[in-house]
Order: sequence, then C-alpha cells, then structure tokens
Amino acid sequence: MQKRYVGLLAVVAATACLAVAGTLGGWYLADRTASGPADPTTSGPVAATTAAAATGGLSTGSPASGSGPSPSQPAARTYPLDQSVYRQSGLTVTLVSAEVTGGKLRLNLTYRNGSPVAWPVSCPTAEVDRTSSRIVLSDGRSVRPESTWCTETRPDESFSIAPGERVESWGLFPVAPETGSSFELTWYDFPALDVRLR
Repeated sequence: MQKRYVGLLAVVAATACLAVAGTLGGWYLADRTASGPADPTTSGPVAATTAAAATGGLSTGSPASGSGPSPSQPAARTYPLDQSVYRQSGLTVTLVSAEVTGGKLRLNLTYRNGSPVAWPVSCPTAEVDRTSSRIVLSDGRSVRPESTWCTETRPDESFSIAPGERVESWGLFPVAPETGSSFELTWYDFPALDVRLR
C-alpha cells in the first residue's frame, strides 16, 4: 500500500515539474516586456519574427514575391537548416528552413510539445512583436521583421500547444542574405543562433 502512494506521489511531482517548465518555455515564445523602435525595417537592435502556428502541416502564409527573377534578384531558393533554437523537458523550437524570394528572407520555425502537459505560449501586440526578435547580418546591420505569423494571425493572444502537437511559425525580413553568408538570429528570449545559408 505504501509503495502505491510513493509511486503516485512521484508521478504527481514529475507532472508538476513539467507544467512549470512548460510555463517558463511559453514565456520564451514572446517577450511582452520588449521595447524599442516600432520601425520594422533595418537599424538599431533588431528583430525577427515570432510565431506559433496551428497544429499539423506548414502554415499557409507565403513570402511576398515579385513577378520573377531579375538580374539584381536571383531566383527563389530554400535552404534546409534544421537548427535547434530551444530544447527542454520535451519542448522544442527548431529553425527548419530559410526561403529567399524577391529580395526577402523568410525563416520557418516549428514548436513541438513532446511533454505530457500543455505548453502555454503567447503572441505580443504587433508593435512589440516587430521589436522582440532580430537578425544581424555579416556586415553588422540589424534587421527587424516586416511581418510574422503572430502579427498576421494572432496578435496579443495567448494559447496552448497540446501534448504531442506541433505549431508552425515564420518571420519575414526585408533583406535577402547571399548564399554562403551567415547571420545571427535572436528569436524572442531564446539564445542567439548563428545561421549560415548553404
């Protein structure tokens, strides 16, 4: 009888720890205290995009594109990246790929909940969202996103990613780094990530 209670207590304690980790991880998605200029283009401490999209396949949003490549605009390219942005207690954020189209850079990320409890996440207001993340190009320029999944779909909303589900996110920047070049991505409160387009 006593063994049964000890086992039950261990399960309850483990679930409580995962719930705390899920809550902390959720706040990393969108820093509501970020501040800075509202201009989503180049300059200053920059921002990328943030998001958490619906469960299942890729989100339906696509980057803006021109009528076709010109001498100054190379053809569209997709770069598989598969870089870990965050990983803790079954909660992961992965930079899946980068797309360069029409002189713009779209970063695609996936949030996965591999824990047994819901992962609470939130999107800030559109103004805060555009100043919460950034990319820093190899020449030192900081660039903010011009749009993100959050600004287009769920500004100023909180929601949860259920156990076993994934959410697709993206950020669109008004610059297109050249193939072979690198840049630094800061995605909300997550640690900065070095990214190279190959």
